[in-house]
Amino acid sequence: MKNIFLILAFSLLFIGCSSRKYYEPKKVDTEIGYSKTMKSALVDVSRDGATYQNGQVIAKNSGLLDVTIPKGFRFVNSMEDKIIITSGSGEVKILDNTAKVIFEKVFSQQLVSAALKGNLLAMVFGDNMIMLYDVIEDRMIYKEPLAHAVALDARLANPIFLNDLVVFATLDGRLLIMDSTKKIVLRDVSISNKTLFNNVMFLEVQNNILIAATSSKIISINPKSINNISIDVKDIIYKNRKVYVFTKSGRVIELNESLKKQNEIKFPYALFSAVFEGDKLYAVERKGYLLEIENDLSTFKVKKMPDEIESSLFAHDNRIYFDDKYIDIK
Repeated sequence: MKNIFLILAFSLLFIGCSSRKYYEPKKVDTEIGYSKTMKSALVDVSRDGATYQNGQVIAKNSGLLDVTIPKGFRFVNSMEDKIIITSGSGEVKILDNTAKVIFEKVFSQQLVSAALKGNLLAMVFGDNMIMLYDVIEDRMIYKEPLAHAVALDARLANPIFLNDLVVFATLDGRLLIMDSTKKIVLRDVSISNKTLFNNVMFLEVQNNILIAATSSKIISINPKSINNISIDVKDIIYKNRKVYVFTKSGRVIELNESLKKQNEIKFPYALFSAVFEGDKLYAVERKGYLLEIENDLSTFKVKKMPDEIESSLFAHDNRIYFDDKYIDIK
């Protein structure tokens, strides 16, 4: 009887996989090829950067950095000409732009996200503990354990500093807004409460408006109101007072900052591997297409890439990095 159930399960799995549909563009406008081969392969990709096997680093805000990080470490974040890196054993280091170590400490849990402002290091750990640490005085200022997260989306939003405020993006779908001078949490905002993959995957502030998202919900916070929308989120671009949502079902939706829908374009069965912005919107589709979309979603072009996407990739400044290669899209 057990064998019958196993056969049935595998049969259903095979039928499901064989009947799956994939994105097929009606027209391919052009083809693009590899621009160059890198010296090493990507081993870790996050929302704000990527790490190569040989220790090279690409940062979202500054591109390929002129530093090499130690073996076994991965890039977490960069700001103020400093780089935050971590190892799987809980070791955290801050390097300057010459790769000199200016802070290092081993914590009991692995670091998953962080941000730095002056002497203050805001961190979120793998057990969903938040911590504010003084890297000059080498002392913990504040910490708070939160509910454990069962499963995570690989794209984790780093904390952000807003004057004296620190906004922590937690692994259980919340924003904790803390006054760094008074060392107290002023506000605890729940975005969503799913059991799995509920970490905050996007967090950005523009024009005094905060946009944050989990994989199932987006929230907009401004001084006068809070708005939210439930939607299947694959990724987000926030630019020019517009929020562009790339969904898991192949849609691109334009929202205003109050999260009201403005426009929509559909790419049937598209699986977005990465999205990024330049003068236009760009999305890499897993079957090996680059979608170049006008900001008003009126038109788009399809560019055929050399291969299907089978590994993690990182996009920055009109360049797509993956494995040990990159593609210039201009």
